[in-house]
Amino acid sequence: MKTSIVAVALVLVASAQACLKTCEYSGMDGKNCLYTCKQACESIPASEAAGNFLAALQAKGYSCNFNGSTGVKCDSTKANFGACTGHYWQCGAGC
Repeated sequence: MKTSIVAVALVLVASAQACLKTCEYSGMDGKNCLYTCKQACESIPASEAAGNFLAALQAKGYSCNFNGSTGVKCDSTKANFGACTGHYWQCGAGC
């Protein structure tokens, strides 16, 4: 019985770490889409998540910059950016 409880607990912990949104859309500022990042995964602080998200957006040619230490803002009118809500960053297993 004890072994099965431990196994169930490990499965629950593993599934809780699977692909969690760490940066997501939080609003608009004029033509800029704003994103807020949080520490969704234990090993990735919010500031690191923001840096990774920003780097990925810039690598796609989008006009984005930091917005504070844990935020990102992107000009929604440039480089075929599309819908603000279509951009987010995830962390965890399988992402």
